[in-house]
Amino acid sequence: MELEKIRKLVSLSKFDICHEKCAFDPFKLIYVSKAGSKKVNLFKTLITSSCSFDCRYCGNAWNKGVKASPQEIYKAFKFLKEKGFVSGAFISNAISDPEKSMEEILEAGEMIRKENPSYLHLKIVPGASRDQVKRAAEIANRISVNVETPSKSIFNEICSVKTKEDVLRRLRWGLKEAKKRGRSFSTQMIVGIGESDEQILKVAEKLYRVGVKRVYYSGFTPVKGTPMENLKAEEKRRVVNLYRADALLRLYGYSFKELKETFTNGFLPKEDPKLVLALKKKELKAIEIPGVGKKIAKLLESGYTLAEIKRMGYSVKRISAFVNQRRLHEFSTE
Repeated sequence: MELEKIRKLVSLSKFDICHEKCAFDPFKLIYVSKAGSKKVNLFKTLITSSCSFDCRYCGNAWNKGVKASPQEIYKAFKFLKEKGFVSGAFISNAISDPEKSMEEILEAGEMIRKENPSYLHLKIVPGASRDQVKRAAEIANRISVNVETPSKSIFNEICSVKTKEDVLRRLRWGLKEAKKRGRSFSTQMIVGIGESDEQILKVAEKLYRVGVKRVYYSGFTPVKGTPMENLKAEEKRRVVNLYRADALLRLYGYSFKELKETFTNGFLPKEDPKLVLALKKKELKAIEIPGVGKKIAKLLESGYTLAEIKRMGYSVKRISAFVNQRRLHEFSTE
């Protein structure tokens, strides 16, 4: 096992998002992520970075690649797991031949599964066969397909080998197979290559309706040596606000139509969209108050005061700042 080669492949996997607050530890070769409320140390890696596709934003298509075998990836995971550094894995791959590249992911996944990881995530690559998608869902806790962008025209501009139709076909296959087996399914979009927040969130709502567990957002970062190397990196603030708006869709029962009320020329405000929506309403339910999540909403609905909730260990700073500017009768717990 060549450590430097594995280190390079692990580093190159940073564009596949495992959690919005996923942090990389380069010394232990791990990504610290979350599965539900639990922290998971992940061995997240590509098997090879040599790619035959021509995605204009991706360094794998335009720079000299590094290649490992599924066996080397397995050995690296086993070594790190035995040392207590990792408990789970996220395996992806660049694409030389689609079915061959997917087969390498499956081979590595099958070997890693025998080590009883706490979590295993396998990426479905464009061009994977229906049977390979099925096998991935049998092996992994989570599978994913990257939709890349909500816009078909932008997709065609940044990729000429893979097509939007091909990606959506694998997404449908993956969702169906994941649902059959009680697995979760995720996807991600690049932010900052010409799309609007309105386009992103409209597609995100549709994806959640059909059963996608998570939609992740990757702020565009220019990579040296690619056709898009001179474009500006996307601001972190925009990505953060997209995650806030996404949470309103995914967790709090807001609709895209409601979110649209906050848009200016197709983009979210600089402020937290939940705050903007709250200020527009004359009467709020507990869950609609900025700073209130599901647990605190239930406590408020049960009659607990903010002082009592604070003594339980919850932060009420944002809630207090908002409530103090509004009269109490404006709030509803219905």
